[in-house]
Amino acid sequence: MKKEPELSTFTTEELEKRAKTTKLATGMLLVVIIMQFLIGIYLTIKQGFNVFTIIPMAFLPLVIVNYANLKKIKEEIAKRNG
Repeated sequence: MKKEPELSTFTTEELEKRAKTTKLATGMLLVVIIMQFLIGIYLTIKQGFNVFTIIPMAFLPLVIVNYANLKKIKEEIAKRNG
C-alpha cells in the first residue's frame, strides 16, 4: 500500500483543496450509507432480515477515517494561519 505523504509537505492551497474534496466525498458517502440503511430497514420489514441490513454498518469506518483525516487537514491549515 502506498504511504500517504505528511500534511506538512503540502502547500496551504493544496490542503484547502484536499479538505474540500475530503468533505465532499465524506458527505456523499454518508448520504449513500443513509440510503442503504433506509432501504435495509424497508427490506427487513418486507422480507425479513437480509444482508442489506448489515451493509451500511460495513461502510461506517470509511466515514470515520475520512472525518479524522479532514480534522487533521483543518488542524494543519489552522496551525499555518496562526
